[in-house]
Parts: sequence; C-alpha cells; structure tokens
Amino acid sequence: MCSAHSQNNWTAAWVGSNEVTLWTMSAREVVQRHSTLRSQSDAQQDLLTALQQAEVSTRDPILACGLSQAAAVEVPAKPAELAPVQLDIAPWHLLALSGLRQKTPLALMQGHTAQIGGFLALNPKWDGVICLPGAVTHWVQVSAAEVVSFQSTLSSGLQAALAQQLSIDDDWSESALKDAVAETMSRPERLAARLAELHANHQLQAAQNPEISGRLWGYLLGAELSAARPYWLGQNLALIGSDHKAAPYLAALSAQGLPVTQADPTRMALEGLIAAWRRLNDTTDAGPPAS
Repeated sequence: MCSAHSQNNWTAAWVGSNEVTLWTMSAREVVQRHSTLRSQSDAQQDLLTALQQAEVSTRDPILACGLSQAAAVEVPAKPAELAPVQLDIAPWHLLALSGLRQKTPLALMQGHTAQIGGFLALNPKWDGVICLPGAVTHWVQVSAAEVVSFQSTLSSGLQAALAQQLSIDDDWSESALKDAVAETMSRPERLAARLAELHANHQLQAAQNPEISGRLWGYLLGAELSAARPYWLGQNLALIGSDHKAAPYLAALSAQGLPVTQADPTRMALEGLIAAWRRLNDTTDAGPPAS
C-alpha cells in the first residue's frame, strides 16, 4: 500500500450503474462533488474519464467501489473487514473495495459493497435484509454486520427491456401494480402467459396507459417477491435505491403490509467509502503488530 494513505486529502469514487460520482475529501469532510454519466462500456475506463474531467490530483490516493478488477470475496463476509485491493492504473494511486460473490445460488455483486457498508456503519447492530434495486436487484441477508447470503434477480432489467419493446413510458399505476403483484404471487406459473396478455392488451389499445405499465411492474415484481420470500418474510427490511428505482419495490412491498426503511444510494456509498478509509488509516497508523 502506498504511503499516501495517511494523507488527509483523498478522493472517494463510486462507479454506479448510470454514473461515476467522485468526492474530493479532506479527512472525512467532502470538499467537492463531481458526477459523470457512464458510457456503459467499461467501469474502469469510465472512472478514468471521470478522474480526468474532474482534474483529480495524481498526488492524492483514491478509494473506489464498483470495479470488476477488484476480485469479489465469497460470502459470508463482513463489509467492514474487507481489505481494499491496490490497482495499477497510473498515474493515480487507486484502491478498490472488493465485490461479493456466492456459489449457491450463483450470484455476484460488484458495486454495492460500499452501500451495504455505509448502511451498516450508520445503523450498527442492524440485522435483516437489504434490497438493492437496479438492472440486477440484490436481496442481501445481514446478521451481526456480516453478509450471510444474497439472491439476485433481473426484474428491473426485464421491465426496462419489455417497456422499450412495448413503447411504455415511465408513468405507472400503483393500484394496477399491486393487483398484478397479488395475481402473480398467487399463480407465479402464469407469469409468461400474463405478460403475453399484457402485450396483446397494449397492441389493442395502441396508446400509453399507466395501468399497462403498472401491471408490467406488478407481474415481474410478484414473481420476484415469490422467489425471494425467505429473504423478506418476517425480516427487518431496508431498501437502498433512488426514488425512481425504489418506488415500484416500495409499492409491491407495501401491498404485503411490509414496513421498509429507504436509504439514499449515493449517501450510503459515500458513508461506506468513508468508513473503509477510516479503517484503512487506523490500520496503517497502528503499524505492524508487536513481536
């Protein structure tokens, strides 16, 4: 690890699904924030582009999350104990938080370690399930500050693909969503048939309809909730997601009478990176153990 770790000036970097967010830091205080839209090609290249645009000093270390180059650690694992990996992307001194992986069911999370760590840093002794909605949604079981297991789904990605194919906009009916959730949870084996019916309904109406959009979300989330039932039934629930991504999930979960704590994903990422930086400096300052 480079000697720059003990410096007060550093950069926190989060490579999200849609943008790269950089925070210029002085110890634990944010001096400046910079966001750059992602090209959706290569996470590391997008990070390099953002660093160049923000004119980040090459003298200051960078702690990043969301890079596949940092090998994922198998669960169970404690985000607070994951050591950052040093990456060679000259001219910057860059450290990256590892992702998480699981053998059964096979699953991989690359960009959420900081968010989970940030939530747990702000909510110590919290046990339950964290839902992270996105193109790939993850349901993460947490106990004693440890990620015990997680399950991933493609519901949001499927919704986006089908909505584009059907030319459905983002306006959706909450009541239609909740009705469709109940239908799919009662008969999940009819999911494909219901989607075909929705397709025919949209073709016959030939117009934008919030009910069709709501039912599309509801059918997919009903199937997801059925599959993820062991993760949310009887658990404390937290949802780390922007309002746009979180809203359908909040509506679907509220239809089951489930209280959910929502957390801002960008803030959780920053808090997780700050916590990781603090641990890194505490370890560095402590020096090697006494013999």
